[in-house]
Formats: sequence, C-alpha cells, structure tokens
Amino acid sequence: MTPNDTPEPGQFPAPLPPPPGGLLHLIMRHRFLIVSLVVVLFLGSLFALGGRRGGSTPPKPAESSVVAAPHGEPASMVPKEPELKPLIPAPPKDAQAGDSPATPSPQVTHEPTLAPAPPKAAPSHVPPASPAVVTPPREPVKGEVFTQALIKIVDDQVNKTWFGWRPNTIVFGKTGLTDNVNNLQLGVLEVARRTVVVLNEHMTRFATTEAYDPRVNEAMNFFMVSPDKYWFPSASGKYREAMQDLEQYIGGLKAGRARFYSRVDYLIALLSNYKDLLGSSYHNLIKDTEADGQTVSWFLVDDYFYYSQGISLAMAEMLEAVTKEFHQELQKKNSHKLLEDAIHALHAASHLEPWVVTNGAKDGILANHRANMSTYIGEAEHVISTMMSQLATN
Repeated sequence: MTPNDTPEPGQFPAPLPPPPGGLLHLIMRHRFLIVSLVVVLFLGSLFALGGRRGGSTPPKPAESSVVAAPHGEPASMVPKEPELKPLIPAPPKDAQAGDSPATPSPQVTHEPTLAPAPPKAAPSHVPPASPAVVTPPREPVKGEVFTQALIKIVDDQVNKTWFGWRPNTIVFGKTGLTDNVNNLQLGVLEVARRTVVVLNEHMTRFATTEAYDPRVNEAMNFFMVSPDKYWFPSASGKYREAMQDLEQYIGGLKAGRARFYSRVDYLIALLSNYKDLLGSSYHNLIKDTEADGQTVSWFLVDDYFYYSQGISLAMAEMLEAVTKEFHQELQKKNSHKLLEDAIHALHAASHLEPWVVTNGAKDGILANHRANMSTYIGEAEHVISTMMSQLATN
C-alpha cells in the first residue's frame, strides 16, 4: 500500500517502514553491540565502586580511657586519673577603697603526684597455691620385671585371645578347627613351663638348702596341668590360679618377704632350657620324615610351624625381661650384643604370617615355610649357645 492509497472501510492503515539510513535503523542493526557495551559499562562501574569502598581508610578508633594498671590489677578495672589544674585564688570581695589597685600575684599550687596503688593481697581465706609435685616413677624391685613377663605371656593366651584357651575347648580343641592357634598356644605354654621351673628351682633360692617359695612352687604345679583338660581340673582355670600365685609372689618381693637372685649360673640354667627347646623345634622344622619313616604330612606342616612361632613369641618377651633383670651380669660378661641378636631372630620368627603354610621343595617354586621358620630358630639357638659359653668363662 502506498501513501496515496486510501484504506478500505474497516481496515487500519499499514505502518510505514522507517526511511533507510535513519538513526533507528542503525540502532536496530547494531542492537547486540550496544547492549553488550551497556553491560560492560555497568559491570565496570560496579567494580570501580567496590574498589573505592575497599580502599577507603578505616575510621580511627576512639581513644580508650583505660590506663595502664599497676602490677596485679586488670586494666579494665582501673579508672583514668582526673586531670588537675592549678588553683588561682580570686581577689577578696570586701577589699577597702584605699587599698592600691595592684593586681595580686597568683599563687600556683603544684599538682600532687599520685603514687600507684599497691597490688592487692590475696584474701586470707584463700590458701597459697602450692607448686606441682612431680612424683618420680617407682623403680621395680628385683625380679618384678621377669615375673611380670612370665605372667603376661600366659595371660595373653588365656584371657586376651578370642575364645580364650583353645586346646581344651570342645569346639576348637577336640575337633581341631583352629589348630594353628592351638599349636601357637602350646608353644607359649612350653616356654612358660620351662621358665617357671628355673624360677622355682634356682632364682628364688640362694642355695639348694633354702626352701622353695610356696607361691612359685604352686604356680609351677598348676602350669603342669595338661593343656587339653576341659574339666576336673580345667586347664585354663589352673593357669589363672598360677598367674594369681605369681602376682602374690611379686607382692612378697615388694614387701621384702620373697627373694629373687640374678646370678650368672641361674641365667645359664634358663638359657640351657631355652636352647633345648629351640633345638627340638628346629629339628621338627627341617626334618623330611617322621620317626617311623613316613614323609612329613601336609597336615602336620602347619602344626610344626605355629608351635615354633609360639615358642619364638614367648621366648622373645622373656629374653627382653632378662636384659633388665640381669643387666649387670651381662655387662660384666659383655654379652648384651649376643642377647640382642637372639631377640631379633625370635622377633623375626614371630612375625611370619603366611596365608597358607606350604611344604614345597627346598629348590622348588612353591614356598617351604618350615624352612623359612627354621632359619630364625636355628640362628637364635646358635646365638644362645654362644652366649652360654661366654657367660661360663671367667
């Protein structure tokens, strides 16, 4: 429709398009650029205002009216001293008329100096604080460390292990469901038995004419109860009674009613028992046939392995107690290094944890865990034998 056309009745006139090259046409053509420019300017102004606010200098805090407090007084409780001004007396009102009108000289009074308040004394009802007293640790008596180690190796198996003592239980002992734990506990028991025999026969008596200590003697008898006894008497129950007797023996040592002698010949007797026990264990680990000529069964391989591990576990703890109880004797004979080597070998044996104990050939691909265990057991036996010879020399 042209501008000259007249609209028909009932129709609105059509809008005319903007003339080409006009301002509106230019704005519509570049509207996206203009909108982007406006957004950029707006964001830039926000950043500029924020920067000015952030860089403005913070107001200075008002001067505090709290002054330094004397020693022992909190600063918040000391008021600020009022400022004193010099006093100038005013002229008298009833001055006579004949007096000279000379101005009287002002009298300046000096500002009095206020001495700081003395620190407040503590109330009389509050007692003075006493300095902390540090109590030094009690030194164990002779024989206490050794006996405590003997109690510990048995207590760990009877009271600290899941399901307690296994060899005499109906489910785990008689059926052999946990034969590995059973044999480990039997190895620990064997070390405890040989140790308590030496303790009863030698270390609690100065000579063969001295009487046995009744508590240690009774504990030795209780440890000799068969480990698979379930009832009449119970093995675990008797072992607990033996530990109670040893606790009473420690009480006697503290009270001076019992004795413990750390002599070199008694230490040699203890090491001799340990050497025999290690030698028997070493033989079971390296043998290929049983006494009847049969090949070692795969069902007995793990029994020998864990029995030797129980011996290593208990003997390592007992030898660590020996280093403390027989320190002077070992120092005189220069045997500390040998004892540390034996303990190191026993600790290494007690930390072997194979998933399955196998009995492979010595030169085969499959592991022979008995041979691995025998390495550390044999080393410990050799070191203990050497130490016995060194202790026996003058």
